[in-house]
Amino acid sequence: MDKMAHTCGIADRRELQYSYYGLNHFGWFTEIFDRDGNDLMPQIKEHMAKSGYMDGFETSGDKAQHIDESWVHTFGKAKDVYAVDPETIPNTYLKYYLFPDYVVETSDPEYTRANEVMDGCEKKVFGACREIIEKGTAVGSDFEADAHATDIVDLACALAENTRERFLLIVPNDGAISNFDPTAMVGVPCVVGRNGYEKICQGQIPQFQKGMMEQQVSVEKPVVQAWAEGSYQKLWQALTPSATIPSAKVAKDVPDDLIEANKDSGPSSRKFI
Repeated sequence: MDKMAHTCGIADRRELQYSYYGLNHFGWFTEIFDRDGNDLMPQIKEHMAKSGYMDGFETSGDKAQHIDESWVHTFGKAKDVYAVDPETIPNTYLKYYLFPDYVVETSDPEYTRANEVMDGCEKKVFGACREIIEKGTAVGSDFEADAHATDIVDLACALAENTRERFLLIVPNDGAISNFDPTAMVGVPCVVGRNGYEKICQGQIPQFQKGMMEQQVSVEKPVVQAWAEGSYQKLWQALTPSATIPSAKVAKDVPDDLIEANKDSGPSSRKFI
């Protein structure tokens, strides 16, 4: 949301009011307004159609964030992800489900996103923490927290101080999306205060998004069931319908490779052997 706020010339993403539905890292914005109720969707859509999120982030100085090569691909590909359904603003992670072939083509198996994080963000955060511990104070530290960290603090403040702010939370559906599995965990806007969260219901969603979400939930739930039962067969079945996996053969290769790589790491992987 920082990128959308930046696009509209708004300094603080918390100024945005929005409607959204989806799963974890898998969803769509349907309405975005500023605090005065002005509709920002036309401006954001125009920008998405031209540039994706390529100019919506800091690229220099201490505020530079999320500019690893994989993020450059992600922000650029947002233009194509948006084009699939230009009535909504998609979460950037949908590139993995809508364009898995592109992700494979632009990925380096010898240096993955995990390697980028370990060499970049992880070193920066852990290094800053060690410096603060050694000094006994954060005063003078040039480390700047990103949106993930500030969201957690904002959420804690909302609970403690009853600010009644709007947050995008993962909660039991139970009617928030009226034509979707009531037992699924979904991402919807919620108002948060001292007494917890109140879901903002999103009504019915279009068949396209509903189908994608049902497909993904039909992966996530069976994966959990497979782990709980230690069933290799159910794990294979669970992965097969994933939009990120092209065939049942690959769906079998994935757990086979993971089990082999982690066979000595503990009981979790041995459950499937």
